Amino acid sequence: MMERLKTVWGERSPREQWMLGVMFALLAVVILWLGLLRPLDMARRSTRDALREATDRNASIRAKVKLLKSLSRAAGTVDAGVPLDQFIGQSAGEAGLTLERAQAQGGDRLDMAIASVRPVALFSWLAGLEAQGVRVETMSARPSPTAGSVSVQAVLVRDGGQ
Repeated sequence: MMERLKTVWGERSPREQWMLGVMFALLAVVILWLGLLRPLDMARRSTRDALREATDRNASIRAKVKLLKSLSRAAGTVDAGVPLDQFIGQSAGEAGLTLERAQAQGGDRLDMAIASVRPVALFSWLAGLEAQGVRVETMSARPSPTAGSVSVQAVLVRDGGQ
């Protein structure tokens, strides 16, 4: 096989040998570029983008963990001297929720309704209340006319209450 290639190469004029040599060199450069360097560059860019996204997610999670650690469970409990309806109203306002109805049923129990709230916001607010010593005794939620929202009726009880 090598002998045959040598005879074919020898039959070419020096000018043809130069032209074929340049052609093979350029072909090798193109193959190296498209077959090796470009895929490696694309993989490097993809990895760099994934690292940026992971770093952003990590920073976000660390900030949330820091915030959660800074919350004091002892300081966040509901004071027995504060009326439950006042505490719930203030807490709902801070969470950006509008109470349609909030009726106190004694000192440690509250019947409330919200006309339209996104489920994620509702359950985040309720989880915060539970961390502060107010639990949900009963709750009913139905789809509201606003897309992606629910209307809620619930009875909230202060821990240690009825």
